[in-house]
Amino acid sequence: MGSTPSSPALVRFGVFEADLRAGELRRNGVRVRLQDLPFRVLRLLLSRPGEVITRQEFRDALWPPDIFVDFEQGISSAVMRLRDALGDSADNPIFIETIERRGYRWIGPVLSQTLEPERQSPIALTVADQRPELIPSQIENGTSVEPDSRGFTTRYEIGLTTRPQKPRPRIVLWLAAVILGALGVAGFFFWRGQRTAAPISSIAILPFDNLSAPAFDDAFSDGLTDELAASVSHLDGVRVAGRRSAYVFKGKRNDLRDVGARLNVEAVVEGSVQRSGDRTHVTVELNRTRDGFTVWSQTYDGTTADWIQIESQIASSIARALARKISPTDAPAVHDPEAHALYLEARYLWNQRNFPAELKSVDLLQQAIARDPNYAMAWAGLADSLIAIGDVEEVDPAAYLPRARDAALKALQLDPSLAEPHAALGMVAAHYDYDWPTAEREYKKAFELNPNYASAHQYYALGLMAHGRFAEAEAQLDTARRLDPLALIVDVDLALLRKFQRNFDGVIAVSKSILQRDPNYQLGYSMLTTGYLCERRWDDWRAADAKYPQGEYLKAIVNGHPDEIERVLHKMMEEAKAGARRPYDVAHVALMKGDRALALDWLEKSYQHHDYWMLFINVDPEYDAIRPDPRFQAIIHRLGVA
Repeated sequence: MGSTPSSPALVRFGVFEADLRAGELRRNGVRVRLQDLPFRVLRLLLSRPGEVITRQEFRDALWPPDIFVDFEQGISSAVMRLRDALGDSADNPIFIETIERRGYRWIGPVLSQTLEPERQSPIALTVADQRPELIPSQIENGTSVEPDSRGFTTRYEIGLTTRPQKPRPRIVLWLAAVILGALGVAGFFFWRGQRTAAPISSIAILPFDNLSAPAFDDAFSDGLTDELAASVSHLDGVRVAGRRSAYVFKGKRNDLRDVGARLNVEAVVEGSVQRSGDRTHVTVELNRTRDGFTVWSQTYDGTTADWIQIESQIASSIARALARKISPTDAPAVHDPEAHALYLEARYLWNQRNFPAELKSVDLLQQAIARDPNYAMAWAGLADSLIAIGDVEEVDPAAYLPRARDAALKALQLDPSLAEPHAALGMVAAHYDYDWPTAEREYKKAFELNPNYASAHQYYALGLMAHGRFAEAEAQLDTARRLDPLALIVDVDLALLRKFQRNFDGVIAVSKSILQRDPNYQLGYSMLTTGYLCERRWDDWRAADAKYPQGEYLKAIVNGHPDEIERVLHKMMEEAKAGARRPYDVAHVALMKGDRALALDWLEKSYQHHDYWMLFINVDPEYDAIRPDPRFQAIIHRLGVA
């Protein structure tokens, strides 16, 4: 039956070359970055040069029937991005002409170059081999194709010509018609089945690329990413991967199938931000992870004053693409644009998780609130930043945690639908007030308002651990890991749970798995050395300490130098009395030294100090030696963790 001519592999137009098999656009041999959807628009236009392709034809060709999307916006956005890549203009086109209220037409000359024909039976042809979008017989004999009503202009550069194609035998054409007919019937039944396909139910908002000038840091692009994730997480029936997991992929170009597998999501939102002066240009697209298919894409331009509404538009478009409805309560209230910009930068700094950045985030949030006192999320952000300082960084929790409670209550007064302030209130109640019933109630309210809020599940797990409810704590950590699968801090808490369960081998195993993913993660080393300390594996402890020092007092205890232990303990007591160190640290070292009376004295001071780590002394095996002591039991009773 002979060989079948191959379809054009390369299509040349001007200085451009479209590699239809590789899905690449090149300009003078240099690859031009072009997303999947705009490239498929190009492929369709090149398949029918000079013809008007209607918007309905674009819709039918670009999206399968199981996709729910704003098609009109998607087509316009894809054409706009294609024009950007080609340097074309809608007002003065050289490649793509807009036909008002109908569609688009390719008006430039095109030339093709075929590869060597592949010898295969026509019956073995796949659908991909017969794609109608490839250049038709108009390109045969190496002639350029020019629309009847358009003249060639000097703005084009001629490309290479093709080989003459042999006429197809009648039998080949007859078999192709039979095959296409059969595929059409099968496609009809496939279409009917796909119409009832379930919409996308799991998604990740990947960090937006910051393409701005060096004067603009990542605060805006990361803030926009977080805002979109927060908005989408409120959609019914949609699971949103946690921020900490999504940010593992920041600045990387991972295969979408790998991203989907690691985050366990069906689709991802990707985008870029480019700022210049007061102008900002943002591109956004929603891609399926199983095949990289672009479900929806759009571009947005505006000033600082426009971005609150643009964020809402992006979130609404994503919701429509996911076949979900946004309720009126999901629409953001209008706020002062400068306050919103301050809020985005503050959230970016808060997520850095270091003391100077957290202090700066508090300052920025206070500025945002001064500009817009009714900005609920700014109040919620202030609560989070104050807790981060008071819990871990600052030696005086009383200077921060009560203020955090006030900020969270103000946020809820302004917007009762927010989950974040309830989680913040739960943390203050558990970590500062030692009021577990209130904390548990607040955490559960946060889950009710936003089941996707992974941090709330993580915080709740810590409280459950403190009360010895280990099975429930593990279930909450499993939920947090499902929502935020790459968040190392959740695994740190799992290692902590293993310690409280007296499973020290488990502490070591989990810690090693953390360090395999990030060899420089400080808390991974802290938990690894904790496991070695509990098992008295001194050589292993020293090896880990050599990679990431754990502090002079621990080193003195491990090395068993009494004089050094005494010196370090005395130094720590002086620092605590001066307000430069938490009393809990002194109690811990005194207990490890074997001075039980001194340890109990400083535990009492630590309780008065409202120290976060006091929560866990009833389940921490390091306190087994003084557990029967009446003074210890009295402290446990006041903590309410018995």
